[in-house]
Amino acid sequence: MKKCSKFCRHSILLMALLTFAVSAEAQATYRRPARLSGFAPARPVVEGGSPATGSTWTLLFPTHLLDERFAGAAVYDAATNSLIVFGGLGAGGIAIDNDVIALANANGIGTSNWTTVIPNGAPGSPAARDAHTAVYDAANSRMIVFGGCSFTGGLCTTLLNDVWVLTNANGVSGTPTWVQLTPTGTLPPPRWSHAAAYDPLNNQMIIYGGEDQHGVVSDTWVLSNANGSGGTPIWTQLSPSGGPPTGQDSPSVVYDEAHNVLIEFAGVRQNFGPRTNSVWTLSNANGLGGNPVWTNIVANGAAGSPPKRDGHFAAYDAANNRMMIFGGNANTATGFPQRNDAWVLRNANGLVGKPRWSRVKPAGAKPGGRTSQVGGYDSANNRMIIYGGSSWDGNFFSTWVLTGANGLP
Repeated sequence: MKKCSKFCRHSILLMALLTFAVSAEAQATYRRPARLSGFAPARPVVEGGSPATGSTWTLLFPTHLLDERFAGAAVYDAATNSLIVFGGLGAGGIAIDNDVIALANANGIGTSNWTTVIPNGAPGSPAARDAHTAVYDAANSRMIVFGGCSFTGGLCTTLLNDVWVLTNANGVSGTPTWVQLTPTGTLPPPRWSHAAAYDPLNNQMIIYGGEDQHGVVSDTWVLSNANGSGGTPIWTQLSPSGGPPTGQDSPSVVYDEAHNVLIEFAGVRQNFGPRTNSVWTLSNANGLGGNPVWTNIVANGAAGSPPKRDGHFAAYDAANNRMMIFGGNANTATGFPQRNDAWVLRNANGLVGKPRWSRVKPAGAKPGGRTSQVGGYDSANNRMIIYGGSSWDGNFFSTWVLTGANGLP
């Protein structure tokens, strides 16, 4: 159907561990042939914004390592301190996966370990895919997956709009098992590179943007009974006033449950135009309580904002109303390098106080620039978890943890 993916496809991979960053013994333990661990030296801050201090990146050394992976989807289970990952592009950036893997002690407290929860090709699993989304019902340990693209010969050939639920995702109350949902209503067009969030109070999944067979889209949809329990799932397309956001393909969204606000950042414009760095909010984002309204709370190109990007990771600190972002594809006069910067947006929902960006300035080594990584946020310990990703130099198998992720002491 189409194109080499916007996510970097690589056949030549590098080994890169800088000797100043880890001991020789640690390098010997972690080095893998033709793969990137992802070290980069600390560099001075040159972008705008007030630096946030007191943060540190730590490279994890799991007792079992897996191959590199990018453009998958992941959720974080706080109850078991696990990062649960489904699908994505694996070895060599060619093999497309439909396995489920989990990282124990994912926040770096305790010895981490990767395990395969459901192997590739297991009967009853969703089709292998990349550039899909996953959201998490933590109360019931259910991971909800939507969309993405299946590949043939290294090319995206079939866009998807199916919905799957992984029950017992953390493995505590039973064996993790896939269940495909059959929602009613008009279905969203098949897509990839969209963004998604979950409203746990009302059991609703919200999806925004992405790319369908015709190009970049800016629509917003809500799936009721999204975790597969409580009734028949129903898709509803929202019709917001205002907007849409300038960034639509490979953006990020986070959800403020307390105020029913979806917060969108960056992404690629319509018609595959330039990348963006605007921030938009969608009120009544779950379709309940009134007409949804898009509001631009940080203008595209505003001074002090992170550089423009797509394919980054974002998380939300609900207690402090802060959105955190890391990495992604840049857009510069010299090309499309991948970034390794972390930023925090305070007053992120735009309701109280002026939203303002600050760059996090971690001490010591930090991950190499990357895009299409997955991650999670441990709000209890204020730690951001980053796994995998891709760059022009190769694909990553490493896992990093950022302490002090929200920029507060």
